Amino acid sequence: MNKEFLVSMSLFFKITTILLIFLLISVGLYMTYNEPNLNRTLLIYWGTVISVIVGCYLFSLNKVKVDLNNIYIVSKINTTTIPINKIKSISRKSQNNLMIIGARGIYGLIGISMDNYRCNIKDRTKLVAIELENAKYLISCNEPNELINTINTLKND
Repeated sequence: MNKEFLVSMSLFFKITTILLIFLLISVGLYMTYNEPNLNRTLLIYWGTVISVIVGCYLFSLNKVKVDLNNIYIVSKINTTTIPINKIKSISRKSQNNLMIIGARGIYGLIGISMDNYRCNIKDRTKLVAIELENAKYLISCNEPNELINTINTLKND
């Protein structure tokens, strides 16, 4: 059994991403055109902005795959494997107290939450919490209830 769960970005994160990228590029262009020569500050600014935009894109959640033994949290350049038999609990989570340290808004929420979840979220209304003995993950997917039911079925078999 191989099942894929697609991940779409919510309208809020689409608008936030566009606005933040537009703001960062606008500030950079303003600084570049008002500076007569290229200096170290501009190079540091553009290097940081481009790194943040590209890095957040590459690490943002792409899809969630489930097979008989594992869950795969897939980004553009990284795949996290979670063995199904190591899962203590899996449940839906509310978005109420979602404070994270990391990228907030560019391509979603990527980072570590205050309650120590590893977050990769593109839609705050479709959250799934996966808890292991030594790690916790908070992800989103288009069909969170189906993902939970699939994993619970595999865990019980």
